[in-house]
Amino acid sequence: MKITVYNHPKEAKVTIMQNATVVLADILRVTTTAAMYLYHGAAGVGLYSDPGSAKKAFEKQKRGEGLLAGERDWEKIPGFHLSLSPMDSSRDKVKDRFVCISTQSPLRIPKAKHVLLGSFINLSDVYDSCLRAKNDVVVLAAGGPEDMAFAGMLVDFLQSTLISEPIVLTESAKDAINYYRPWAGKVFEMMKETPDGKELIRKGYVKDLDLAAKLNKVSAVPYLKGDFFLKEDTPRPKRLLDEAKAKAAAAKGKSIKVTVPLFPKNPEHPVPGMDKKKGAVAEDKKTADKKAEKTVKEAPVDKKAAKGEKPAKVKKVPKPMFGKKTTVAAAAAKLAKKAN
Repeated sequence: MKITVYNHPKEAKVTIMQNATVVLADILRVTTTAAMYLYHGAAGVGLYSDPGSAKKAFEKQKRGEGLLAGERDWEKIPGFHLSLSPMDSSRDKVKDRFVCISTQSPLRIPKAKHVLLGSFINLSDVYDSCLRAKNDVVVLAAGGPEDMAFAGMLVDFLQSTLISEPIVLTESAKDAINYYRPWAGKVFEMMKETPDGKELIRKGYVKDLDLAAKLNKVSAVPYLKGDFFLKEDTPRPKRLLDEAKAKAAAAKGKSIKVTVPLFPKNPEHPVPGMDKKKGAVAEDKKTADKKAEKTVKEAPVDKKAAKGEKPAKVKKVPKPMFGKKTTVAAAAAKLAKKAN
């Protein structure tokens, strides 16, 4: 697998992309927001370079099945249904509807075998999709530092987990990894320092920035089919990045820590600290059964009854006429008479 990264669409070479899986990355905000739309049940997402083109696509949809989304200076375009804030997406708004996005992003959809929209919030699923396609991978970034950091993270995971398959990294892919690694685990902090990140904070959209920096927040990979990006829904085993790292570590002979519940749920082995009164309410079933069995064995067996004959009558022992106290009193009286 050969992995190439282009930091800006102007650098992209058509011949390299046409037979590859191309991942488009415009983190703030097109690719993040498109993933959110599909995650919330949108039927599809279309990308258009201006409001006029988006409106034409919207008008082709059946009544009630289309939505317009777009921004100017980070604010919703007048007359449009949605802004490009990922926080503006919800199931009630977009479910089963085609969202036509007007964006000023420099990204353009290339002619390639497999085109995806990638972001931090769906990184794990994009990684999985790249593996399943079994093509060379090209990450086409929109030019922002956050886009390059995403590209570096994706390439780093791919090259560190594909052990059996040879990986060829171009110089641009290596540069992307080197750019990302100092910010590993600090994506939000990195994004706050980017030009677009600072502008979003100034406009009061800190929550948008925080959401865009979340890793694997949603499970939705937009893939291009016709004029729209649809949600990829191919059956596949769940592959987490942590599991991939664990496999890589195992292949290198490193130990893997496995967490097992200390006290599994088992009614015969109550968890320490359980209320003693509750534990003593009912006697253990096995113990009770053994006691009942023992009682049956010790009971006298009538041989005639066992053979099917009428059981012999049991003679009742007569009760004493006098109680213990009465008998003692009578004996004392007799001794008194003899003494006289």
